[in-house]
Amino acid sequence: MNRYKSFIGTLVLSILVFSAECHSWQNNTLPKINFGYSEFAPYTYTDEKGLAVGEVTEIIKKVVIDSGYEFTAYPGPNRRLFRNMVTDKIDLLMVVPFTSPGSDKLIFGEKVFDTLDMSVFWLADKTPPISNISQLQGTPLITIAGYSYGGAFRGEGALVSNERFNSENHPRALKALVQQRAQYLLAYKKPALFYLNSDPSLKLHSYTLEKIPLVLSIRRNYPNAEQVLKEIETRYAELFPVRFLTLNPILPNE
Repeated sequence: MNRYKSFIGTLVLSILVFSAECHSWQNNTLPKINFGYSEFAPYTYTDEKGLAVGEVTEIIKKVVIDSGYEFTAYPGPNRRLFRNMVTDKIDLLMVVPFTSPGSDKLIFGEKVFDTLDMSVFWLADKTPPISNISQLQGTPLITIAGYSYGGAFRGEGALVSNERFNSENHPRALKALVQQRAQYLLAYKKPALFYLNSDPSLKLHSYTLEKIPLVLSIRRNYPNAEQVLKEIETRYAELFPVRFLTLNPILPNE
């Protein structure tokens, strides 16, 4: 009888342990991070299959997943992504650090994930060359809507008084340049060349005016946001050490 009771007790205990493990497994879901991105090839863009791809996207995806989070990517125009972030619909963005209404709702990272080469483009043999941003002051410029250009058009920026012809994207901006709507196009070099290479007939010259850092930003309302951002930056340094040290050189006082 005692042996029977012992058997029943062991069986009940095993069932309870198994049930607890199943319940724990069902609730052991990874925290999710929603990454917002714009169509900004080759950094971030949507491929023909509708998937989020690009140099920066692949790095962020790997770093986020290896940090213990579920990764989801959502595309959209820059301004909509920012609105979605301050309203808690997007958790993470790759940005140029900025100050504007609502930016206090974000935490900006300290580590550089990539850089933007702010460059000026012009048609060869038709336009005087440029080697300094001051040469563009007072000159009409073709620009791309939604880009901050490192603050060149705000406050005391070098180009704050310039007339601008905004285009929705790089292909339209290049078309405007070919049609000579203005003599110069201000664009970020990698995305511009991504589209330029598809049209070898265009004979363009360019000059890089400034290198602008890209960092991660996380919405302040995300649980333990500051700690999560530091965890992601630390994992980035571990997974991509050569890239990390190239973009974030260790200074003597560090």
